[in-house]
Amino acid sequence: MNRLAIPLKKNIVLCCLMILFALTSFSQNRPTMFDKVYEQIKLKNFFRARDLFESYSKHIDTEKQNIILIFLNNAFNKPMISNQKINTFFQSGSSQPDSLILKIYRVQEDNFVKLHDYKQAQQVVLKIINKFKQQLSTDEKADLENNLKIWTALAAVNPQKTVIHSDTRIKIERDKAGLKNLPVDINAVRTNFIFDTGANLSTVSLSNAKRLNMQIIPANIAVDAITGISIKADLAVCKKLNLGNITIENVIFLVFADSALHFPQLNYQINGILGYPVIEALREVQLTQDDYFIVPKVETKNDTLSNLAINGLSPLINIEGQHFTFDTGAEQTILYAAFYEQSKKKFDQQYTTTKIRMGGAGGTTEYSGFKIDPVFQVMGRSISLKNVSLLTAKIDKETVYGNIGQDLIRQFSKMTINFDQMFIRFE
Repeated sequence: MNRLAIPLKKNIVLCCLMILFALTSFSQNRPTMFDKVYEQIKLKNFFRARDLFESYSKHIDTEKQNIILIFLNNAFNKPMISNQKINTFFQSGSSQPDSLILKIYRVQEDNFVKLHDYKQAQQVVLKIINKFKQQLSTDEKADLENNLKIWTALAAVNPQKTVIHSDTRIKIERDKAGLKNLPVDINAVRTNFIFDTGANLSTVSLSNAKRLNMQIIPANIAVDAITGISIKADLAVCKKLNLGNITIENVIFLVFADSALHFPQLNYQINGILGYPVIEALREVQLTQDDYFIVPKVETKNDTLSNLAINGLSPLINIEGQHFTFDTGAEQTILYAAFYEQSKKKFDQQYTTTKIRMGGAGGTTEYSGFKIDPVFQVMGRSISLKNVSLLTAKIDKETVYGNIGQDLIRQFSKMTINFDQMFIRFE
């Protein structure tokens, strides 16, 4: 009995140690609440990240709460508050991984761009390139060097300034491609520009920039179109643009060769596009089904949860817990790989693979996918869409479920987009 007791005791101790090791390992590998929130931020699902953070912030330490708020304030269009959180982060002497610090610097760059402080954006990019030279991938380095060209070219340009003198109500004109155009006055010349929340920056053709006497800045920057094709562009500054009873000063435009904005199959030429930085500056925009564009001097109040966020300069909308880019310049909705992956088996069984053509500045590209008839729940209504393209493979590194276009928007009599309280309301 005594001889058996000694090994048995050792086995018990060994067993306890193994259990303790297993529990410790499990604890170390189990994602923390910070990890869970940050994972949603990396997927650009800022709505889910916000909801998780609001529910479980007490389980996250103060420093990591501040980190999450850097990203969330940036995503929900509070760049000044995000920058304040960034200053707190760097002043604390935090020892976070370089990969996270790099992302925080990229948010800081984006904040300065949204504040139209191009000189500060330039300084942040220079800091990133010098500080993270070894960590940057080839694509990241190329992206930063391209951004550096842009912010350097714009460093001496004064910030965009917007004055809403009174309520504005303008009849929208649809062009031959069915896109919404607004009349703008520049240097005593009236021209029509497409209204497009999906455009990261406003755009103008070279001939139109010259006709409107814009200040053209040679920059030779690379711009990636939705097709994945990279095309060259310069920059232009419009000193003053009038849109109804609204005056916008120092508007930045990408300048493309006329040929890059020409679609020969339709004999269609884009002359100009009003993109996100102009639209966001209006604070609130209302679009009606009978094609009126309205900007109220006094914003609409909203008492529901925000369903609008911004990824860089791309608006995102939350529908049924899924995040989509929101593009008033797109005639049709298109669904991406994330949407396909959630019901892959069903789509593979019910639909036949087809080629899907996507067009934009620089040409068209073909992808494999399906044509489907999805139904979305929006504002308590079932919205059916027909013949929607569903891609089965990722385009670059996108994580959103798709891009919402006019086929969904026009099923409502009125849409309100508010960039202050960050909501999209359909009525």
